[in-house]
Amino acid sequence: MKTTQHKSASIIRALAISLVVLIAFGCNPGLGKITLNAEINFAEMGGKRPLANQPVYLLSNSIASPEMEEAFKKFMASTTFPVKPGIGGMTESEIRNRAGFMISDGRAIWHRYIVESAETDFEGKAAFRKTKAGDYWLYAIMKRPRGQWVLWNVKTTVKFYDTTKVTLNNANISFEAADERTYSVERFLRPR
Repeated sequence: MKTTQHKSASIIRALAISLVVLIAFGCNPGLGKITLNAEINFAEMGGKRPLANQPVYLLSNSIASPEMEEAFKKFMASTTFPVKPGIGGMTESEIRNRAGFMISDGRAIWHRYIVESAETDFEGKAAFRKTKAGDYWLYAIMKRPRGQWVLWNVKTTVKFYDTTKVTLNNANISFEAADERTYSVERFLRPR
């Protein structure tokens, strides 16, 4: 009788452990990881520098999606001031480019795509942990010391339980305004 109870308890314990293992590893749709290194070459400051304390967003959709592009065209054609002007103190010429759109009226659209956000440390490093497998875009925006806006929209693929390494730097900038009056839609839309 004791042997039967002992066998039953062992079987139940084994089933419970198997269930925990199955749930932890077999049913989980992700747990991939993205490690990020962000640096930019500031020619005016003597070379490469880490992008410290830079907010970076992990998005489920590109900021160049058809929805965003349609909204951007309407924004640029409009003669009225943006509904949500974004950062205070921006001039009209700063607002009327892609960076201005992303900070003002476009913000409500791309915010719907946010999966997670992180801020780089003093070495320009950040990580997104426990990310489901799939395609994502890393988005960041910054203003250079001389007033030039820079945007990143870097596509990355996360695989099941893998670590994906991504670098944000001058080579994968998606949008770069040469000054307040010009912007490069061609560079932004160019496939990577």
